[in-house]
Amino acid sequence: MKLFRLITVLTCLTVSLFSLSALAQNGSGSFSPSQVKEIQKIVHDYLISNPEVLVQASQALQQQQAAAAQKSAMDGIKGNADSLFNDPKTPTVGNANAPVEVVEFFDYQCGHCKIMAPVIESVVKNNSNVKVIFKELPIFGGNSRYAAKAALASVAQGKYYKFHNALFAAKSQLDPQTVMKIAKNVGLDTSKLKTAMNAPWVNQQIRDNFQLAQKLKLMGTPAFIISNSTHTKFRFIPGSTSKQNFKQQIAAVSQ
Repeated sequence: MKLFRLITVLTCLTVSLFSLSALAQNGSGSFSPSQVKEIQKIVHDYLISNPEVLVQASQALQQQQAAAAQKSAMDGIKGNADSLFNDPKTPTVGNANAPVEVVEFFDYQCGHCKIMAPVIESVVKNNSNVKVIFKELPIFGGNSRYAAKAALASVAQGKYYKFHNALFAAKSQLDPQTVMKIAKNVGLDTSKLKTAMNAPWVNQQIRDNFQLAQKLKLMGTPAFIISNSTHTKFRFIPGSTSKQNFKQQIAAVSQ
């Protein structure tokens, strides 16, 4: 009954906003100008009296979009497991033979990625059965891409994870000067780092990550794919989530 009412109201709203005004102007269609005004008033009065209807509609749409994203991602995961979990140039942290693998797509200037950074750090610190695979996805371009290139280049000096966490902990914008200051603070040789950033594989890695994200139809960052080591069980988390839920998803693929 509620669903029917919601559909009815939304239909009326859509018609009134996009169709009825046009009908009133040209005098064509099923409604006269006076009928158009009356319907618009009914819709207006109903929404004023029942504002929760719009909230319900928004929630329903979000649920539909989330379900669609889940399906697209799950289909893509199964077809791209090797690129997700076995790329030798993708930075990782944790037990190399862990029974659970977590792939994260992220941007260092993404607010929700920053929220998740301490969650991931806690998972790594407290779970010897988890390996995290870091997919640099600088969707904001510019400074984000510079930071991603610097992070990838830091792998050669063995300080990727320390640098990665420091970049997320930064309180200011990650312009090149700030990125290099952070690099120096974590013990990186910035001269070698700048040279390594220009290596062809660095740009190629970022391009590969974007292509992989497109195949998975990811809508943004962060995005997490959690799997058992045999890649027969998967969980997909689009966006940020609680530490509790993250642990629950890890437990789900461990069973």
